[in-house]
Amino acid sequence: VRPWRERIEAAATPATARAVLDELCAFRVLDPACGCGNFLYVAYRELRGLESELKQRHAELTAARGEAPATDLPFYPLANIRGIDIEQVAVMVARITLWMGHRQMVDRYGPAEPVLPLTDLSGIRAIDALQSDWPEVDAIIGNPPFLGNKKMIGELGEDYTRALRNAWPAVPGGVDLVCYWFAKG
Repeated sequence: VRPWRERIEAAATPATARAVLDELCAFRVLDPACGCGNFLYVAYRELRGLESELKQRHAELTAARGEAPATDLPFYPLANIRGIDIEQVAVMVARITLWMGHRQMVDRYGPAEPVLPLTDLSGIRAIDALQSDWPEVDAIIGNPPFLGNKKMIGELGEDYTRALRNAWPAVPGGVDLVCYWFAKG
């Protein structure tokens, strides 16, 4: 949030504010262990808040020039929020969390993309994040799973643990599962 706020404050012309808004609206976020979507919800809330600040800054700069307010400013798209979780139920809950958050942010910040029909959130997927490709994004957030090295075989199974260690030979033996997430990201 801080780098975006600095850019908002530094915007000295309506054109600059619009350019920053366009960049913000193209900004994509991924939580590769999203669970029920808590981190995704917070990211969306904060990005919508930044969008609102940028629009206010744009309106101030436009008014200072005696120009009419813009009516074609973009909205931060909910579909720019991406998530991965191995549990299908968690992915379904994450999508519902974001749809509800979308409605809440309309109440808080004003119009956005329509809340109905529901935005396609197929960018939140039920797959194994350590054994699949991650989408191209601008920021990775979240809290990957912690599972001590000595518990991996018991929790994940010997075959999966062996496959994981073979896929990531640069990760030293005897480390927590979370280290594989950082190697991947």
